Amino acid sequence: MILFFYGEDSFRLKQKIHELKKRFLEKDISGSGLSVFDFEEKVETKKIISTFGTANLLSPKRFVIVENLILAGQKEDQAEMLEFLKKNTDLVKNDDLIVIFCENNQPRKNSAVYKFLESKNNGVKIQKFEKLVGSKLSEWIVRRIKEVGENPPAGGGITKDALGNLILFVGSDTGILEMEIQKLVNYASGRIIETVDVELLVKAGIDNNIFQTIDALANGDKQKALKLLHNHIESGENAFYVFSMFIYQFRNYVKVIDLKENQGASEQEIVGITKLNPFVVKKCLWQAQKFPMSRLKKIYQALVDIDMQVKTGKMKMELALDKFIVEM
Repeated sequence: MILFFYGEDSFRLKQKIHELKKRFLEKDISGSGLSVFDFEEKVETKKIISTFGTANLLSPKRFVIVENLILAGQKEDQAEMLEFLKKNTDLVKNDDLIVIFCENNQPRKNSAVYKFLESKNNGVKIQKFEKLVGSKLSEWIVRRIKEVGENPPAGGGITKDALGNLILFVGSDTGILEMEIQKLVNYASGRIIETVDVELLVKAGIDNNIFQTIDALANGDKQKALKLLHNHIESGENAFYVFSMFIYQFRNYVKVIDLKENQGASEQEIVGITKLNPFVVKKCLWQAQKFPMSRLKKIYQALVDIDMQVKTGKMKMELALDKFIVEM
């Protein structure tokens, strides 16, 4: 049997391989039938090929994982593997052999290996792990919360508003979402996850650096704002995550200013009404003085436009964030 896994969602891809590997090792306790090769490290193609045909007394069945042949393998490696696969088309019918070719991203579609594995006529089973969006992403999060909660403490779930905030804060990166889900499930300890839990654990998460970036923007220092923005990205923060923080923060400004100016609410009352972290409310009240409501509406509309442009593929998020700061 030959499987071909690839796609941008490397977390779900690796999770799938882990599940299959675990199932195999439940029968092959010694692990002697398992082999893993990654072309991002030093790999000899001949050694991989020899593994396909090498059974042993402890484990007549074999499970072979070949990672990043297309993304990281040399042309000679790809040519050698392709020649072998074309000559040994019976591998797909071998029940004692499972070979998984996996690429931890979208491989080049013009690659000869890609074209061969993607062909509908060779018996290879294909699974593409695309980035989850919309209802598919929501369904995955709800399912993972249920799965994580299967071990004590059981129960749980998540409210619609909390789910929306979780996606807003984190974006569609399932690897980061998985870490946040683990935290939330453990904290909720069997009860339904609510908005206040997400606010507290995932992002009381407007950190001081975000405020500094917005401060620079408010003061008209676009050069400093751009530098701080790039510091966020270069430090490993996801651009979509940084964008979600801008949306979250400016939405808070609108809420806080409206309560302060139109309803005369005190700082303590605003905390009670919005359920925001007191630190966030205090910062909002201080920074909001630099953002009249007319400017806030313009900024918020610009962020909505960015969201639409990025989702429709008209602009990359990193470029959109640069453009946002320069034009504000």
